[in-house]
Amino acid sequence: MAEKFCDILIVGCELPGLIAGAFLAKRGLSVTVLNTDQDVGVQKKNIQPNLISHLDSRLFKTILGRLSISDSELGIVNRYDTPFQVVMPKHRIDVTVQRDAFYHELKREFVHQADAIRSFYSSLDELDISLDDEKLQSLLLPRGPFQHYKLYKYIKANHLDLTIEDWMQSLNLNQEIACFLQAQIKTLSNLHVEKPFSYLLAKLLANQNTVLFDVKGGIGQLKKIFLNKIEAYSGKVKNDVKIENILIEKQRAKGVKLGGFEGLIACKYLLWNEPSAQIEPWLPKNFLSKWLIRKIQKVKPQYYRFSIQYDVDPDIIPVGMKGNVLLVQDPDKELLAENFLHLHFYYPKEAESPSPYKTLLVTYLLPVGDHTQNEEWFGNLHQRITEQLQDLMPFSQGRIHLRFPKSDEKIESNDLLFPLEDPDFVVFKSNALQNPVYEVKAHRFQHLFPFPNRSFIRGLILCGSEILACLGFEGAFLLGLKTTDYVWTEFELRKKKGLKQRRIA
Repeated sequence: MAEKFCDILIVGCELPGLIAGAFLAKRGLSVTVLNTDQDVGVQKKNIQPNLISHLDSRLFKTILGRLSISDSELGIVNRYDTPFQVVMPKHRIDVTVQRDAFYHELKREFVHQADAIRSFYSSLDELDISLDDEKLQSLLLPRGPFQHYKLYKYIKANHLDLTIEDWMQSLNLNQEIACFLQAQIKTLSNLHVEKPFSYLLAKLLANQNTVLFDVKGGIGQLKKIFLNKIEAYSGKVKNDVKIENILIEKQRAKGVKLGGFEGLIACKYLLWNEPSAQIEPWLPKNFLSKWLIRKIQKVKPQYYRFSIQYDVDPDIIPVGMKGNVLLVQDPDKELLAENFLHLHFYYPKEAESPSPYKTLLVTYLLPVGDHTQNEEWFGNLHQRITEQLQDLMPFSQGRIHLRFPKSDEKIESNDLLFPLEDPDFVVFKSNALQNPVYEVKAHRFQHLFPFPNRSFIRGLILCGSEILACLGFEGAFLLGLKTTDYVWTEFELRKKKGLKQRRIA
């Protein structure tokens, strides 16, 4: 059986682990990535709006600078000064980063409550500017009673336990405005909380945090950039691997056993870079494992994001309709399925499609469980969505066509025994399962972080994006840096201990 060794073994292709892997490889450690899905950036596996937030944040700029990544490598093709246009039965609001223009929109649409909404957004802007982000980020994912106490004191001192419900009551905002705010939060966050807290609202809705970037390839493109950086710093990426077992001896992670001729890959640190719940079968059966599993199970998917594609004649798109539209059919009902649609327009490049049509991505949320529905059920749902689009865009009858998924699609097998591609409906469902929205029962701010990235098993570090999902992309970037700092500190301590033992000998 083949056996290999590396300092850092990364299982999976989530952003936090790849960021940590790039930094650690740059510092001279041997890094190996086990990529269970070779086609990270393939278009059919990333059928989601290719929009990413927080690329202007100090945290992400720090990552780019330290890894020598230029903006051109990101493939940014557009920066949205109007991140969203929210359309409800009686209102149309352009959510712009130009606050004066935004307040003019509010004054026009919500005559009697415009000042209250303006006060709400001004408070979020002030919180975002005044709060010491670096200090708070250093306190997140505490370990030990003293660190928990420091985080508790910081939360109390900065009133971070205030929720959106507190704001709504103090400002006496109505249901339509609550729907307007929730639509933005649901689109920008990968974590569902019944009553979002002040800091979470500021990280999502404060002025510069709402800026969106249209990145060709979206999240897949970002992942490929960090994978390339790992290889550039002499790291290795193994594609299409199959994990047979994780070797854990005496409460320490020793490596991963792969199928086929790969054999065992031993390591000093194992970064589990997949959703944390997927490691459950590999953990030893003891009390500490059960404790960790209970912690992990507190963060579970509540919704999945489903995306479909249309070809739209550009001539039927109404004047004034923006590139990102949040369409709400009934503000009094839950924002799910056809009641809450995210419309994202873009023109495909000639290499992708020579068609003069504009591509429209429509994304909607469904509760966990509905993803098991059959093709006919989804077909009826998509028909209702199509009718909504026709109501939104007059004269669109016969000029808007569903491109993906096609229910009557037949894969050409070229007389092969097995088809080369999965049917659209299979890809459609698998894509949704890779885009969950997690849920946390949080009564206090610190409950948004139910378990740390460092586990009770030495050398095993959890890097699943759900750990800091409440902060959106900012959370993924932060988890990558915190993982880097933790592993590097451990290596430095081990190095010093080794030098001390040599001197004594």
